[in-house]
Amino acid sequence: MTARKTFLCLLALLLGGSLSTPANDTLPLKSGAPDGLGPLALPFLSNIPMGYADVYGGDRPDIFVLGRSKTSGLYLCEWLYDTEDGVPVFAEPVEISGPVNSRGCIFQTDDGQIHAFWPAKSEIRHSVFDKKSLSFSDPRTISLPNLPSSPAGLCVVPNPDGSFEVVLELTGDSGKRKHPESNASSPDWRPYDADGTSTEPFRFRYLASTHLPSIDAQSTTGLQQLSPNKKDVFFGFAQLSIANFGQGHQRNIIGGTRMGEFPYYRNTASNGIEIKRHGYAVDKNGVILRHTSVNSSPLAYPKAEPDTHDSDLISGGESALTFYKHIGTSAEGDPMFDDATPVLQENANLYAGALPSFSICDWNGDGVQDFICGNSTGYVLFFQNVGTDEQPAFLPGTRVQAAGEDIHIQAGYSGSVQGTKEARWGYNSPTVVDWNGDGLLDIIMGDITGEYTVYLNRGTPQEPRLDAAKPIYCYGIPLHGTWRCQAAVGQMDGRTAMVIIDDDDQFHLYWRIDDYNVQDGGKLRLPDGQFINTSYDPAGGTGRCKLSFFDADDDGLLDLVIGTGRRSAIPDKNSGWPMPALGLRTLGTPLFMKNTGTEQQPVFASPLPFVHREIGVIQPGGSHEKGAVLTTMGDGDYSLLTADEGGQVFLYSQKNLEIKKP
Repeated sequence: MTARKTFLCLLALLLGGSLSTPANDTLPLKSGAPDGLGPLALPFLSNIPMGYADVYGGDRPDIFVLGRSKTSGLYLCEWLYDTEDGVPVFAEPVEISGPVNSRGCIFQTDDGQIHAFWPAKSEIRHSVFDKKSLSFSDPRTISLPNLPSSPAGLCVVPNPDGSFEVVLELTGDSGKRKHPESNASSPDWRPYDADGTSTEPFRFRYLASTHLPSIDAQSTTGLQQLSPNKKDVFFGFAQLSIANFGQGHQRNIIGGTRMGEFPYYRNTASNGIEIKRHGYAVDKNGVILRHTSVNSSPLAYPKAEPDTHDSDLISGGESALTFYKHIGTSAEGDPMFDDATPVLQENANLYAGALPSFSICDWNGDGVQDFICGNSTGYVLFFQNVGTDEQPAFLPGTRVQAAGEDIHIQAGYSGSVQGTKEARWGYNSPTVVDWNGDGLLDIIMGDITGEYTVYLNRGTPQEPRLDAAKPIYCYGIPLHGTWRCQAAVGQMDGRTAMVIIDDDDQFHLYWRIDDYNVQDGGKLRLPDGQFINTSYDPAGGTGRCKLSFFDADDDGLLDLVIGTGRRSAIPDKNSGWPMPALGLRTLGTPLFMKNTGTEQQPVFASPLPFVHREIGVIQPGGSHEKGAVLTTMGDGDYSLLTADEGGQVFLYSQKNLEIKKP
């Protein structure tokens, strides 16, 4: 690889030269595992399995999955085979056309027809699938009886007599907001009172059912409450499914919640619904099962054995699809499941988790650059490069551990500036660096709480072994900044520099003193002396920046690369990027800030976005923030590694890049 060109020469080449390199870098990276196996995830923030049916004639049914973020899309995944451990492997998702655009259920009747049902305000929509065109037809409307609230979700239970019970998710008990005049995007937002308690009411949902006389009926009749009370689940269900968990446990209902639990309702009626047991899916130790991500979205998926219709569990959420093998029934009568493992797909896109944040490193000491990333679920993943630096190929991510356990950060009751409803998010933002100069790679972590911690490596270059997290202190108190941010860490003037977004939502420099302490180096400035502001909106709109260092112009000074969200406004609200420079409804946009100062006193020019010669300003997808780093991997002098908010990873070659002119 040639020595890196200067920044100005790069601009001149890209603006005036003729380049012939194909723009394959506009496509997401693929899994480097055999057959391209990797977690099954759609290009959306959330993945919701809607149902299963025999479309392609396999031994196990095919599944329909709904992807949701600001938009939605329905996909069909053909079952191919099971692994030796019984984990289903599917073909690449195929997009399905038609009107199904919100969560509900899809199922197949005995006559082979495939039906979709979903709520639409105070009514139900029903559509039938056409196997030839792989599409759902125009929906018809089914009237519901007078309800106390519009249903947020549903599933359909078939009866032996040919009728159906429609299970509805309804609004339950809720308190009042202590400060109704404020919200999570207002300057006076206060998610917790002075005594540390939530200012928001705990909202709940519950289940009820109504009777549909036949699949073609125009309306349902009657309404019965299924949940034991109207405070059944906190905040809401994420999905509902009909399940068969063995003899005496057929035609049951299993739900998923925002907090990741799986409420279980045992139906003992041979026709209709009569709930005799309300419990939860449990793990192999009999403890309530907690999904690996927020918004557990279960689908009870039939086993392949011909002598049983017993169900395993496939769950989505703000994550790829996850498989739980059904292993029996607890002494209390609840379904038991084995440990979570990813549902697999052939020729899969590399999946980094929702809202990933990246750090480049050689984590396993084999001389080839890998990457570490955190994501919204609070885990940290290692992506091993089994290719070369010039032609990288990454295996699916594996969880990084500290002190013998998976790193897993959660906001808990009071760790999120947007309130207790975000208790299960983590937004991990790791920076991999040799923090203490012992030749081993450590991790500096930012997360949902706004605090910064360090995981020191006590292993070897080939086998990292991280200590448990310890706080980084400044002035004797834990270093704190705005939430959901990543620190840039690197060497300047023979010292270790650390740049974060501080409590004023501005860029701030600190110098390392020792393993757990830093010295205040002051706020960073623009060439005109102004501080560098970060956000357009207050409260929950603050922070959300992923910082990293990289000497892009080979002048010996570390420049800044920034992953942003839509609501970032760097360096100010009047001229900032991406807001308002790219509009008030734009997308997250990686930015570059050139260091025009010195190692002793770094000064940074106003940010500018990266521009790709084929697609223009690089905005990989989504309004939420995600990471962006420059790396020497790839076929140019450097490449831009970033992702869309759904976790698809892109490696844009320097040969196709320029920095937008001021």
